Amino acid sequence: MDSSNKWTIMGGISSPDGGQSINGTMQLYSIEHKQQQIIEGFTPSFADANIDPTYKSSIVCFIGKKSSETQSFVHINEIGVPKPGSNKLKIKKPISYSPDVAMDFPVIMQPSEKYGVIFMISKMGYLFIFEMATGETIFRNRISNDLVFCSAKNTSNDGILCINRKGQVLSVAIDEEKVIPYILNSCGHIPDNVGLAFKMAQRSNLPGADELFVKQFNQLLAQADYSGAARVAISAPGDLLRNMNTINKFRTLPQAQGQPQPLLQYFSELLNGSGKLNAIESMELVKRVLEQNRKNLIEEWIKNDKLEITDELGELINRYDPQLALSIFIRKGNPEKVVQGFVQTGQFEQIIPFCKRSNYNPDFVGIITKVCPVNPEAALNLAKLACNREGGKQPMADVNQVFQIFMGFNRIQEGTAFLLEALAGNRSEEAHLQTQLFEMNIKFAPKVAEAIFQMKMFTHYDKVKIAQLCEQQQLFARALENYTDINDIRRVILNTHVLKKEEIVEFLGSLDPQQALACLYDLLKSNRQNLQIVIDSAVAYNETIPTMDLIKLFETFGAFNGIFFFVSNILNTCEDPEVYFKFIEASVKLGNFREVERVIRETQHYDPVKVKDFLKEFRLQDPRPLIYLCDMHGFVDELTRYLYKNGQSRYIEAYLYRVNIQATPAVMGTLLDLDAEESFIRKIMGGITMCNVEELVDEFDKRNKLKFLQGWLEARASEHNEDPAIHTALAKIYVSTAKEPQKFLEANNFYDSKIVGKYCEDIDPHLSVLAYKKAKGACDQELIELTNKHYLYRIQAKYLVERQDVELWKEVLQEENPHRKQLVEQVVQSALPDTKNADEVSVTVKAFIEADLPHELIDLLDKIVLHTSEFSNIKHLQNLLIYTAIKSAKDRVMDYINRLENFDGHKLAKYALEPENNLFEEAFAIYTKINEPELAVDVLLSKIGDLERSSIFAEKINDPMVWSKLGQAQLNSDMVSEAIASYIKANDPTSFVMVIGAAEREEKYDELIQFLKMAREQMKEPMVDGELIYAYAKVGSLNDIEEFINQTNSADIGRCGDRCYDEKLWEAGKLLYSHAGNNGRLASCLVHLKQFQAALEAAKKANTPKTWKEVSCACVRAREFRLAAVAGMNILIHPDHLEDLIDQYELFGYYEELISLLENGLGGERSHIGLYTELGVLYAKYMPKRLMDHLRTYFQKVNIPKLLRACETYQMWNEAVFLYSHYDEFDNAIQTMMDHSPSAWQHDLFVQNIQKVANSDLYYRAMGFYLEENPLLLNDLLISIANKVDLTKAVSEMRKLGFLILIEQFLRTVQIQNISAVNEALNEIYIENEDHESLRTSVTEFDNFDQIMLAKKVESHELLEFRRIAALMYRKNKKYLESIRLSQKDELYKDAMETAQESKIPDLAEGLLRFFVSIKDRECFGACMFTCYELIKPDVAMELAWRTGYMEFAMPFFIQTMRDMRDRLETVNKKTDDIEKKEEKKQKEEEVQQYHPDMLMMGMGNMPLSLMPAQPDMGMGMGMGMGGMATGMGMGGGMGMGGPMGMPPMGGPGFMQPIFVNQLFTTNLTQIA
Repeated sequence: MDSSNKWTIMGGISSPDGGQSINGTMQLYSIEHKQQQIIEGFTPSFADANIDPTYKSSIVCFIGKKSSETQSFVHINEIGVPKPGSNKLKIKKPISYSPDVAMDFPVIMQPSEKYGVIFMISKMGYLFIFEMATGETIFRNRISNDLVFCSAKNTSNDGILCINRKGQVLSVAIDEEKVIPYILNSCGHIPDNVGLAFKMAQRSNLPGADELFVKQFNQLLAQADYSGAARVAISAPGDLLRNMNTINKFRTLPQAQGQPQPLLQYFSELLNGSGKLNAIESMELVKRVLEQNRKNLIEEWIKNDKLEITDELGELINRYDPQLALSIFIRKGNPEKVVQGFVQTGQFEQIIPFCKRSNYNPDFVGIITKVCPVNPEAALNLAKLACNREGGKQPMADVNQVFQIFMGFNRIQEGTAFLLEALAGNRSEEAHLQTQLFEMNIKFAPKVAEAIFQMKMFTHYDKVKIAQLCEQQQLFARALENYTDINDIRRVILNTHVLKKEEIVEFLGSLDPQQALACLYDLLKSNRQNLQIVIDSAVAYNETIPTMDLIKLFETFGAFNGIFFFVSNILNTCEDPEVYFKFIEASVKLGNFREVERVIRETQHYDPVKVKDFLKEFRLQDPRPLIYLCDMHGFVDELTRYLYKNGQSRYIEAYLYRVNIQATPAVMGTLLDLDAEESFIRKIMGGITMCNVEELVDEFDKRNKLKFLQGWLEARASEHNEDPAIHTALAKIYVSTAKEPQKFLEANNFYDSKIVGKYCEDIDPHLSVLAYKKAKGACDQELIELTNKHYLYRIQAKYLVERQDVELWKEVLQEENPHRKQLVEQVVQSALPDTKNADEVSVTVKAFIEADLPHELIDLLDKIVLHTSEFSNIKHLQNLLIYTAIKSAKDRVMDYINRLENFDGHKLAKYALEPENNLFEEAFAIYTKINEPELAVDVLLSKIGDLERSSIFAEKINDPMVWSKLGQAQLNSDMVSEAIASYIKANDPTSFVMVIGAAEREEKYDELIQFLKMAREQMKEPMVDGELIYAYAKVGSLNDIEEFINQTNSADIGRCGDRCYDEKLWEAGKLLYSHAGNNGRLASCLVHLKQFQAALEAAKKANTPKTWKEVSCACVRAREFRLAAVAGMNILIHPDHLEDLIDQYELFGYYEELISLLENGLGGERSHIGLYTELGVLYAKYMPKRLMDHLRTYFQKVNIPKLLRACETYQMWNEAVFLYSHYDEFDNAIQTMMDHSPSAWQHDLFVQNIQKVANSDLYYRAMGFYLEENPLLLNDLLISIANKVDLTKAVSEMRKLGFLILIEQFLRTVQIQNISAVNEALNEIYIENEDHESLRTSVTEFDNFDQIMLAKKVESHELLEFRRIAALMYRKNKKYLESIRLSQKDELYKDAMETAQESKIPDLAEGLLRFFVSIKDRECFGACMFTCYELIKPDVAMELAWRTGYMEFAMPFFIQTMRDMRDRLETVNKKTDDIEKKEEKKQKEEEVQQYHPDMLMMGMGNMPLSLMPAQPDMGMGMGMGMGGMATGMGMGGGMGMGGPMGMPPMGGPGFMQPIFVNQLFTTNLTQIA
């Protein structure tokens, strides 16, 4: 789709004849008109291109080829709207494909809109480049030998990127520096290649056509086509034509009738174009427009980006319109000029944003000084920007200077705002500014000062000075902050009537603790009303001021309420016991017992003993604080004694009932110790239903009064209380009183069995056993210890069997247990035989096993299994019996195997086979008994290792699996034949891989054949069939192989062939490869069999480079060159294999046959760059005379770098130069010709290449080379490189060599460039040759040389013309006196007069005039006055003429002088009349002033001519005063002549009214007449 989304095109290709020809078809569709067109062609593409430099056209391009024709055409058709006044572009040009690729066709097309060309790549890898405006083919070459199938536009250089079939990425682009020279020099097939190059350069601004542009420009100027010439200048690259010379040319051109000025036409074309004017053009145009006061045009051009913005342009416009100039400076980005513009136009508020945007640091001090009185706010913003330190930047202006500016204009508010921002960062070096900031605001704006103090930004100011000022202004809070002397602080802080409480408290936090404490003392001492301030301060700073010091402070003044309120605020954060005590003490003394109680109950940081003693001593009427204290800290005994002894027994009941009922045991114990009445104790106990019974019982039990609690305990039990302590106590009471203890122990489930059992051990062990059993395992250890202690082994054995606890069994069956033997006997004899529970038997047996008692276990199991019918058939018991026998009584295992039937044979057999047992025969017997022949034979084979016995067993069993296992074992023992026989009997091919490997290793191919035949009957396996073929090959059964492969099989014939190939079984390989169709390997086999013709036929079918290389090598070795050539022709087309082919021939020295082969290959369709290159290398190596012809014919098809190396290796220097030239390695080409000139140098070729070198040093080396070898051609060389060589350096080099005169012709050619060194060299040559005409022409037309030095050099020359040239040089350099003296010396008076006139110096003209008087030359006297008319004063002329009598010769001078005077007087009168009209309103004032004597001496102002009268007493006054005269005679600003000749001039600058001037003129004219 095109860029306008109005057209789409789609293309495709087809082949009607199977690839013999390719047809292309495209469908062009107009979306706008909904119409289509079918076109025969390839690779369509759209483009938007500047076919005309001023208009962009939308085109479609494609390669057209009709199926009925053989010729292809490139089509370029315009589909968009054409340029007004033009027809649509429609181009059709034929394409010429390479004759080697007649069937080629295009596959990729990519237009380049930037350069106006079209890239096209064909199937055969040829690149075509077409010029878009004409369709001409400007380039064709092959870039790839492989198909290019994918491409994309390269946006970086407007070229094309493509990928070929090998994956190579190719990039094609236009080289801007070389494309135009290429078209000019290499596109001779294009009829107008020069015009094409010019149009391309003009359209795409390409270099290389400078001469064409200049020529075209000059032609159009000569034809008076100024607009056309302007367009050429615009389109020329760079500043080739857009410079001051061009402007001057247009300025000097004549204006045609009815046409605008040529310069205006030039500027009009520039403005109408798409670009913009450069700096020079912009300046010249703007000057003209400003002179006409048409600034609106300049604004429009700037808006449309038609002018190049420069500082010079801005300065020019600034004289007329500062605002417009400001916009220029902003666009240019000159911050200095922009800031000046903002100041000049009064836009102060714009300066800061601009400086921020442009990161510019102007002279802010000067700017702020100017802005501050006009706009203080803008000055403040500028100051902030200037002194900004964000990001670590240094301020752009001195802060102090800027601040003083504000102070100088009394701008305190702005100065404050500035310092607040400028001093941010609190730097010590700015302490004085901080002090000034505070000082001025404390005096004039206290509220602002307060706000600054609150900001806390500054710390380096003079604090004492500021504090004193604050105290004077009653800013006591700020005075406190800044005073450092404690005496000052203690004085100021007492002003509590002004200071706020919060301020005092906050300030005290900044003091040393001792200083703060002293201030608090002063506050309390001065006024007790300051107590709250002291309390708040103490609370705030208790962490820094010791708390106890603060408490002592309050105690000093008896302020317990102060202590109370102070400590109550810090109590939650304090942990000091002394502080807590002071608080409790103050609370008690203030009667606040509730707070005392709270502190005791809620905190833990007080000293309980000290507080307890204090409370006891204080003897509180309400002892609740003491009760809570004693209860919390375990002083229950002391509390009970205190209350009981002080008659406060009721508080004991209250304590137990309301505070802590759990303290009952301790209270009861204390009361028992105090011998309290039992009634009192029973009364208390009667009210208690729940407490710590265990502790209570313990207290009574320790005092042998447990029975005292029997009634209370039974009452609790009757309440269904399950507390073990209650029931344990009752059990003790019943056991000790023998009140049916056994019944209680059996029935009760809540007592502690361990405690009761322990209690009963010494009373009755059986009661203890009963109690321990009740614990259900919790008292196993106690029971075991008890039965061991009292030898109750039967009870213990029975308990263990019933218990079924494995861990308990493990413990009692330990070898260290001295009671184990007796216990085991009781278990075997009574406990286990008596049980009927199989689980009990199982657990017991397991315990015996884990205890490693095999013999006892065997006896136990033997008795249970073999002699007890109830457990005789239990499987796991039989397993356990055999297992134990295997482990401990191996001699009894076989007997148990034979006697028992119900056991797990597999597990027992595996256990018997374990390494620690090694009962192989028993395992074999078990497998045989359970009918497991496979496992049985495994034991025979792997454990017993008896192959003979295994064979007998296999014959006996005759089981396939047994035979298979036997075969595997025989195979592992390298009994290959026997193993194969066993596998055949087993009819088992599963191990065919191992069998094949063993048979091949032992070379048992006959037996293997039988096995493989059996295997083929059982399975279809490619490996089996393949191995059978291989076995046939090894035994030489070729007929069997042929018969087998002709049958149905699954063998990999190719792989079999490869094996035979690797084993060098060529005949078998031949059969297999022939059947498999592997012609490559077949050819290789035939080569080894010396059957070369057949090998060649096979290679043709294979058609692979590897095969051809092998056949070729073999044929070369056998000297079969005809067959080798056939094979070689198929290798040549593959570049990667070409070097191998060449190495084969060169190895045997057959280079003639090799060259013949490569030459034949050049005519092939698939010839490639490597073929041409390698042939060139061979020519260089073996046939050097043929190399140059080869290069001239195929230089575009060879790999030049590689061939260059070959040429250098074999010293083919002429050919190397040729290659360097065509590879654009011009530097190397020149270097080679100079280094090997006898064989490589050719003048024309050297000149052609030297113009294209990149290394400029070669120019000067070439000069030396030509000077040594071909000096007569040196000028030709230098002329050819005149535009590239550094002329100054070239002259210097030739001057050093002493042959400067040899390059005179060259120097004349380049002198037009006006280079100093060239001019001086030519002038030197002209002087040496005494060629004064050439020298005068040179110095006149070319002025870039040291003219004074030349003048000094020739002023004493013997020839007159050279001395005239010296005078000319002096005159041109404004050394007029030297020039005149030299001309006078040679009597060249005309030259002297012309010099004086040119100098414009009156003294020189007078001196020359007096010289002519001195030599009495009247004619020269008159001629000098005529020539120097403007410089000679009339009085001097008149005096000299009168004295010498030359008035006749001077009269023309005087006549002309009077005429000029009359004209000027008329001009003055006219201007004076104008002045009168403008100053009518000031007439009276001026009339008063015009006669004032001093006014006559005032300046004339802007009047062009001022006349002053002669003084009245000076005699005759000509009164001629002429100021500002452009021509004629002028004498200062109003010189008055009066009196005799020679007197000093009278009068001076003056201002006169018009009437007075007219009167004066009338008088003077009368006198003159």
